[in-house]
Amino acid sequence: MTLFPPGRLLRWLAVVWLLAAVTLLALMLMRPELEADQRRALSTLVPLYFMSFPLGHAGLLACNKIKLALWFDSEFVPAIFTEGVFLWVFLTVLGYAQWFVLVPWVSGRLRQLYRILFTRGTAR
Repeated sequence: MTLFPPGRLLRWLAVVWLLAAVTLLALMLMRPELEADQRRALSTLVPLYFMSFPLGHAGLLACNKIKLALWFDSEFVPAIFTEGVFLWVFLTVLGYAQWFVLVPWVSGRLRQLYRILFTRGTAR
C-alpha cells in the first residue's frame, strides 16, 4: 500500500482533488470573517466535507470531541483560524486517504479474492 494511487487516471484525479482542497483553504484564509473571529469563515470548508465523506464525517465528529475535551479540561477555546486550519488538515488527510489509498487497496484485494474464488476450475 502506497500513498500514491495506482494508475495514471487516479493520479490525475488525486492532483485535481488536492488542488481543490488547497483552493478551499486559500478561500477560507481570504475571508474577512476569519479576522473577525466569526464562525461563518468555516463555511468555506463545507465542500471539503462532502469531498471527504464518509470518513470526513467521522473526522468532523473527532474534531468536535477534541475541541470539547480541550474546553472542559482547560477552558481553552481555539481561535477560528486555528480551528479552520486544523479542520482543513483533518478533512484533507482523511479524504485523500479514503479515496486514493484505501479504496484502491480494497478494490485490489476484492479483485484478488474474485480471481481466487471464481477462476479455480478454469484451465490455465
